[in-house]
Amino acid sequence: MPSSACMNALSPSISVHRRARRDRGLLLVALLALVALALPATAGASSKQISILQDDGVLLGNTPHDVEEAMAEAKQLGFDSVRTFVSWSGVSPRNQSRTMPAGFDPGDPNSPGYDWARYDRFIAAARANGLEVLLTLSPPVPYWASEQPRRCPHFVGGYRDLGKSCYWKPDARLFGRFAKAVALRYGSQAPAPHGGAVNRYSLWNEPNLEHYLYPQLQRTPFGTVDVAAKRYRSLWLQAWKAIAKYDRPNRRRVLFGETAAISSPVDTLYAALCLDPEGRPFKGRLRRLQGCVSPRKLPIGGIAVHPYNKDATGTVFQRSTTTDSLAMAHLNRLHRVLDRTARSGRIPRRRGIFITEFGFQTDPPDSEFGVSLAAQARSLNQSERLFYADPRVKAVSQFELYDAPEVPKADVYNTGLRLVRGSKKPSWTAFRMPLVATRLGGDRVELWGAARPASGAARVTITASPRSGGRSRTVADTVTNRNGYYRIRVRRANAAKQRYRARWTDLSGNVLASRIATPGPRIAYRPLR
Repeated sequence: MPSSACMNALSPSISVHRRARRDRGLLLVALLALVALALPATAGASSKQISILQDDGVLLGNTPHDVEEAMAEAKQLGFDSVRTFVSWSGVSPRNQSRTMPAGFDPGDPNSPGYDWARYDRFIAAARANGLEVLLTLSPPVPYWASEQPRRCPHFVGGYRDLGKSCYWKPDARLFGRFAKAVALRYGSQAPAPHGGAVNRYSLWNEPNLEHYLYPQLQRTPFGTVDVAAKRYRSLWLQAWKAIAKYDRPNRRRVLFGETAAISSPVDTLYAALCLDPEGRPFKGRLRRLQGCVSPRKLPIGGIAVHPYNKDATGTVFQRSTTTDSLAMAHLNRLHRVLDRTARSGRIPRRRGIFITEFGFQTDPPDSEFGVSLAAQARSLNQSERLFYADPRVKAVSQFELYDAPEVPKADVYNTGLRLVRGSKKPSWTAFRMPLVATRLGGDRVELWGAARPASGAARVTITASPRSGGRSRTVADTVTNRNGYYRIRVRRANAAKQRYRARWTDLSGNVLASRIATPGPRIAYRPLR
């Protein structure tokens, strides 16, 4: 269509018919613009991210809550997958003996002494509800699986770590045999009734923390060696080899890392991939001391991280005071790790980020670190908006469904969507139907959200009301993309001073409503440092 300048240059003898055609064209453009505002905008964002629930206490049957009901609720809330730790010590016989039981074969899932009962039930309940399964093979280790069993249990920071648990120098070869047993029981090639349920594996938990892999550092005349990273590399590789052989279809779906957000996770990831803290190959004696003389490419399926803020509190806008942490606002640091390690040939290219553990503690019950119940709901939605905008993030997660029971002197997180006795927190609704309003200007607002568990595109209605109170009015009627997400812009007088709420009708005819969202600042990663 000609521009307005061109139209002004036309002869005044333009016919009425041409004017009418022009006016219809202008109207069509205006209508298309309005439609574009109402369509979900997903360019540059992750249109599909796996949503993972982890609650080992409830889903493994360690609480009074019913496992099957909890799994059904996970499906109702719109989770795609459930994750659990497969505790090496927890399933193994005589796990506090410094000698492996005679005749026991760690690579045979049917070897007498193995106890898989909790995981069999977990797998069955997940499968019955159509949920994918992520198994994280994790510590603690049986004493006999340490390279120095006499050091089990060991001391960390002046106290005996986690009672009688052991994390001291786990034997990578034995860990590989344990991974073989898991793959033979639950992998794609395993027989019924347990086989074929696992969709993804991850290996170890938070290896950058001394509580889960010890010792961490060793000083030598030639520099400090991150021995935890070196050992983690060996643990991961031995377990991956077993999974690749005995669960071949999932060999490219084995995650690497599972690092905590604090305690130098970036340095640990680099060292585990034979790179120094600047992401460059080790040189000189350190190359040998780190076991990196002839480093091989690790065929990782992605890097798994737990991007909590300190003590699982704060907000999505919270800055980190260090340059090598991976709290949520600084997760873009992992982009640089992925790029550098791929360019160095340490991992395959185009691997994604999997957030496998995440949440916000609440008060109640945690009066020391918890945020308010309303703040948890808001922060969960805002963090998901942050991760959604990152096309490298392939999975997001929620830890837990229920708060953990209070245990004296125990360091437990209370990040659930329900209180320990079962009452729903506001975050329960906020997770099922997230909504974030972003202030773009006085009269412009972006609305982002999702409808769960939508099956294909879902129609969502959004209303607005004055913050001072008053009648709500419909301001948008949009359709989600096929994965249940939408992103629209609303342009109207005083849009930034309104309160917004989204509603949709699920397949059962229930009208579901989001939390009330007020426009806030743009949500984005902190600049790289």
